[in-house]
Amino acid sequence: MENLSPFVLILLLTGGTFLLAGFIQHKFPPKKINHFYGYRTTASMRSQAHWNFAQTYSAQKMIQFSLAMIAIAGLSWGLDFAPPYPLVFGLLLTLIFPLMMILDVEKELKKRFPKDL
Repeated sequence: MENLSPFVLILLLTGGTFLLAGFIQHKFPPKKINHFYGYRTTASMRSQAHWNFAQTYSAQKMIQFSLAMIAIAGLSWGLDFAPPYPLVFGLLLTLIFPLMMILDVEKELKKRFPKDL
């Protein structure tokens, strides 16, 4: 097997981890507001309704973004980038995708509960 680019490895490992976490959160969402498990932001912890919605929606988004990371890794398999670009781009996407997920969930919370936020 050929050596995989750091870009592909980073996206596969991060995407796989996020996919597993998304499935776990989807299958076993935290029932009550807590500071240990689940999607925990000020907006999501404002009420039980906010919490329930945020857990379901964030799990869906985490799965979607993880599949996008895995797809990008698959499409990039075999491409040869000169160092240090694969590492830099892989790490940047690893930061950008979770940030996009958080921004999307927070936007949806504001849209869903406009008077509460």
